[in-house]
Amino acid sequence: MSGNASVHRLRPASMTDVATLAGVSQKTVSRVVNDEPHVTEAVRARVLEAIDELGFRPNAAARSLKSQRSRRIGLITIGTDLYGPTSMLTGVEQACRANGYSLAIVRTVAATASELQPAVDSLVGQDVEAIVFSEPVENQMDQLRLPQGVTVLTLGPPDVADRENTLAVGLDESGAAFAATDHLLALGHETVWHIAGPADWTSSSRRLAGWRAALRDAGVAEHAPAEGDWSPQSGYEAMRSLLGRPDLTAVFVANDQMAIGAMSAIQQHGLSVPGDVSIVGFDDMPISAYLPTPLTTIRQDFDEATRLAMHRLFRTLDGYPPAERHRMLPGQLITRATSAPPSPERSHLRPTG
Repeated sequence: MSGNASVHRLRPASMTDVATLAGVSQKTVSRVVNDEPHVTEAVRARVLEAIDELGFRPNAAARSLKSQRSRRIGLITIGTDLYGPTSMLTGVEQACRANGYSLAIVRTVAATASELQPAVDSLVGQDVEAIVFSEPVENQMDQLRLPQGVTVLTLGPPDVADRENTLAVGLDESGAAFAATDHLLALGHETVWHIAGPADWTSSSRRLAGWRAALRDAGVAEHAPAEGDWSPQSGYEAMRSLLGRPDLTAVFVANDQMAIGAMSAIQQHGLSVPGDVSIVGFDDMPISAYLPTPLTTIRQDFDEATRLAMHRLFRTLDGYPPAERHRMLPGQLITRATSAPPSPERSHLRPTG
């Protein structure tokens, strides 16, 4: 572009500034901004270059008046500080801001229809174009009254995308749990125990299903899982309830926080990880690589999942829905120091009393 643009601006760039720098009319700039036809590719490229050079941000309110769109997204999420939901919330916020949408957030205490329906009604009353459901809501979707004109995106498994105008982008938690369990079996462990998450979370049931499928596939013994609530303390307590089993040499834990608690319980019992018990977690929290014994775990790419989900949502709102309304993304096994073959010299696990 020419060097006529002022580098040090005291005010945000305007459409007039873009038109001047690109050598076109304001109407042409408006057509490019609103992705209208009747603009040559050369002119469009010149305008976009000027927009980029000036850092121009179209006025969302002005565009919504023109298109009769609110450019407002609603998000329903459980009030939690858990790593997965928090990561996805951050991704949704960033995507909305980058694409000129405002975001209205409603937090619920539980993923029940009685909690979710008032949240839906509140967002519909705010004239949102779409509602994003964070996990876990899949079991409640059929019970909710959702208006026809509002697009729904679930950051969960794809089976909720059967209804019209609903998108789903989810992580293959069952497949990832299968891989975690199979990893421990391949190391030579006779079986793999499991510390599950809360029974009313679909993430828990999917990870539980993957663990069971891997045991069945290998033809090995399956024991009743212990259950936690995602917290380190619950992982600690669940692990204490398992200690003393003679075939307890490997445990797949449904998230990293519970895995950290489980490791603490093992060590306090006078045993070692992975010398006596191998552990595999789930999520790959940032701290997991920097523990005294770095944690083997399943990495979920929350950033990529959220980025893909929001891209598909924005395209749908612009009139270009995807041919397939659901996508599943794989997890990745991250092998670190907490998983190893069972030790022949492993001491017997005595009950804790």
